[in-house]
Amino acid sequence: MLGIFRNNNPLAIILLFILGYASIFLKPDPLFQNTIIENGILADVLMNILRPLEKNPSTSIKIISYTLLMAEAFYLNKISRDYKLLEKGTFIVAMAFLLMNFLIPTKISLFMLLINGLLLLVFSAFIAMYKKSNPLNDLLIAGFITASISAVINNYFILYLWLTVALLIMRPTSLREWSVLNIGFILPFYFLISVLYLTDKLSFDAILHFNKPEFAIPKFATIQSIKLIILIILPLIGLSAGAGQINKMVLQNRKAYIIMFALFLGAVIINLLNINNIGEYAYLLLLPSTILLSPFFQSFKKDFIPNLVLIVLIVLSYIR
Repeated sequence: MLGIFRNNNPLAIILLFILGYASIFLKPDPLFQNTIIENGILADVLMNILRPLEKNPSTSIKIISYTLLMAEAFYLNKISRDYKLLEKGTFIVAMAFLLMNFLIPTKISLFMLLINGLLLLVFSAFIAMYKKSNPLNDLLIAGFITASISAVINNYFILYLWLTVALLIMRPTSLREWSVLNIGFILPFYFLISVLYLTDKLSFDAILHFNKPEFAIPKFATIQSIKLIILIILPLIGLSAGAGQINKMVLQNRKAYIIMFALFLGAVIINLLNINNIGEYAYLLLLPSTILLSPFFQSFKKDFIPNLVLIVLIVLSYIR
């Protein structure tokens, strides 16, 4: 089966669209209580727009979600091909992205589709800036995008640490570059404060509202717990299995994997601190898990084990 995704086979594209269709049209709506509404004013505004659309999603909303999901899958696959994050494999990354998405117990929301799309742009910018002599514009944009996410959901402030770590990893950092990154990160909050001040709505809670960590483990069905555990374990297995081929890659690509591992750790921490809302936050793992898992499918001389894992994951994803 993996052989289909390693070549420019039209059947691979058809299978990818079927996998994406199953993720959007066949998966159940979120099973866990969503607490994003408890954040600041931007979250209130955004959720008031999105919640009515997703409460009883029409066919048009599902089509929009489906289009966004497939666009992200193919764009991530393009990044992988352009920068040769795998030795070969035309559609392996897109397959891993849709497979991990299908594995998560609940359907992805429009909000998390937007978040993953923005994180994908930041990841692309960091890879591209490796060989640039003057990456200040990329750093400004990366900081602005990440801060925009954090301004909506303040629990995502840990992504600022990820930005700093990514800069330290991808380039021999300088005070100038780090300062530009921070300027980009501050700008969305500056604009928000300015608007709130002019409209007499300025308050600390309107800008920053951190949910208290909740460590009480919610009651999950056994199959849901298994899927969430696999979602965390699989990327580690993929990184371990693919360590040999990753070490043979150029420095730029090795650094890209380190950046994704840092994002994976950050996403795990966010999920642990918001475990009662894990149905939503689990999708933060989607992008880094895909990159870390993908080398697994090319780490064996024969495809028996990767094909077996692929089939088991697809079957497991269908079990409710």
